[in-house]
Amino acid sequence: MNFRIPIADRERPALAGFVILFAVTIVSWAVLHDIYLIGVEPRHFTVYHRPLLPLSNPILLAMQYAVVATVGPGMVFGGLSFSASRLGALRPLSLRFAWFLFLPFIAVIECSALMMGALARSRHAGGGSLPYPSAFYPDTTAGIAYSQSVNISAYVGAVSFGGLFLMTLLLVRRQKR
Repeated sequence: MNFRIPIADRERPALAGFVILFAVTIVSWAVLHDIYLIGVEPRHFTVYHRPLLPLSNPILLAMQYAVVATVGPGMVFGGLSFSASRLGALRPLSLRFAWFLFLPFIAVIECSALMMGALARSRHAGGGSLPYPSAFYPDTTAGIAYSQSVNISAYVGAVSFGGLFLMTLLLVRRQKR
């Protein structure tokens, strides 16, 4: 069986560009995010993640988890961004335009995630409840409360703001008719 994506041959390089650039961007963001987190709470990766490769360097551990967790979703998101930017009867958007529009979304997601971590740290210090259900935390130490709240928020933000980004692309295309 021969599987072929039903897009015009002239659009295939654009699809590849979207998939590669968005995947590289998302993986790079995740690597920086996880390197920061492992500096705050190494146990987040050394104790509470199953080993993938026999690595002991915390930075390399963070990098491997970031790449494994985001390369596939980053490629899918690139394909979805291509679809929202180029397919259909609306005027197409360039990869450059879409990518520059995406960068503030990443910044908002990361800032929101860090704010949720700060909220978790503050609540933990004051003896209050954490922002997410206790079942989401492997332990309730301050470091894990912070790092897990940041990570949960980053995943939730990626899905919700990613959807908002795709809708924004479609709205921009409609306005440019």
